[in-house]
Amino acid sequence: MYTHEQINEMLAGYVLGELSQQQLSEVETHLAECKPCSSEVKRLEALLKATAQMSELSADEQTCESARKALFETIVSDQIKEPTLRPDTGLIVLWRTIMKTRMTKLAAVAVIVLGAYLGLHSIGGPDLANVALAEVTSRAADVDYLHCYYLKGRGDTFKRHFEAWYAHGKLVKRGDKGDMMYDDGQTQQTFDPHGRRTVKKPSMFAEGRTFFEVFTGGLLPDKNEQFNQQTPTNVGDDFLIYEFDPPADIDDSKWLECISVTVGRNSLLPVQIKIYEKDSDDYDLVMFDYEASEKPAEFFEPPAVDALPPHGRAEVLLDGQETVIHLEGAPGIRQAIVRLHAKYDGPSDQFPLDYIRGDRLDPEFCRAVSEKERKTYKKRGGPIFRLDVSFVIDEGYRSITNDLIVLRLNEARRCGLGADNWPDGKYRNIRFSPLLKPTDTEDTYIVEISCWLRTEPEHG
Repeated sequence: MYTHEQINEMLAGYVLGELSQQQLSEVETHLAECKPCSSEVKRLEALLKATAQMSELSADEQTCESARKALFETIVSDQIKEPTLRPDTGLIVLWRTIMKTRMTKLAAVAVIVLGAYLGLHSIGGPDLANVALAEVTSRAADVDYLHCYYLKGRGDTFKRHFEAWYAHGKLVKRGDKGDMMYDDGQTQQTFDPHGRRTVKKPSMFAEGRTFFEVFTGGLLPDKNEQFNQQTPTNVGDDFLIYEFDPPADIDDSKWLECISVTVGRNSLLPVQIKIYEKDSDDYDLVMFDYEASEKPAEFFEPPAVDALPPHGRAEVLLDGQETVIHLEGAPGIRQAIVRLHAKYDGPSDQFPLDYIRGDRLDPEFCRAVSEKERKTYKKRGGPIFRLDVSFVIDEGYRSITNDLIVLRLNEARRCGLGADNWPDGKYRNIRFSPLLKPTDTEDTYIVEISCWLRTEPEHG
């Protein structure tokens, strides 16, 4: 049984057809389970395709074949990638290949290199109109670092935006309000501008999701065969453009018009994704670049959570009765009043379609939210709980109740309630983050609350 590293070293031989039957069997078994190695095979096959017509060269056939293998194996050993969009990248790589090749093969290799430079750096051929999106998503999955901006265009302005950095499997995202999100591939955590954690949940990259899927909100999953077979709708001097209708099976499809993906002609990596809404000029825009990581390793490490305790915590029974949590260090807010109920840990196909319900809530809205929770439950399982939360402020007023909160154990959520609906007519908005923890006693849990009071509405 070969290790992953040993299999990786055999990939060039696999593509060139030089493995023994036993090696071939083990490599193919590994490829069925290893996405990075499968992506590498596709890249190597593209390189091989670019050097497939050597019999047409003036050098003798044996020299050409030998030269082709020397070029191919040298490129493989150098682990060549094209993370930037600089047009001279391919030429530099191929020049290094010539310099490393034995003199007896130099003439043949030079011709091969010239042909490869004219077409290979656009994945092995001049027919860019037939480059399937699968090649783009395959390359995107292998990216080690990227930098991106996400902008929400609403009318004549940007409603919201964030900047993100990804390096070696870790992501940091900075919002326009100063909040920071950290994702290490296992856990995602979000912190407010004061350094308090407001969200804790599994990584966005769980289940093998790539940044390409994450940054389109799941609109372009790399496992969608229909999208993978899509070819460009426009081929320009510098870019390829792919356009899609939104998938019919996603929640937001009825609000979306189309999705446009702009891909670098040389790198075949996405440089822009634009998502258009129906019947409006609104859109979401994501822009990428792939230069070497701009941030040191410590930038990708989240703050120490223990230094920022919650504003209040209490033991709560799963009985639907209200529990008062006294708060400290939350200016303007005295108490949180919570009610834990509606635990579900059953089969996903029996998930109640009225899981979210309330006297003040529109039934159609409740069904839509319940359906969304059902889809999440089908992917992640349970148990899940409903937690109703309201607050008492210093003036003695009790807020309305947020009764739409669904929690999983040890995962925090960012929530909010209130506005100008207080008895005195003043504006107050409470942002809060509840966290549910288990105890050793059945149906008894710990609820932790962190909260912040805003007395002026946000603009923009």
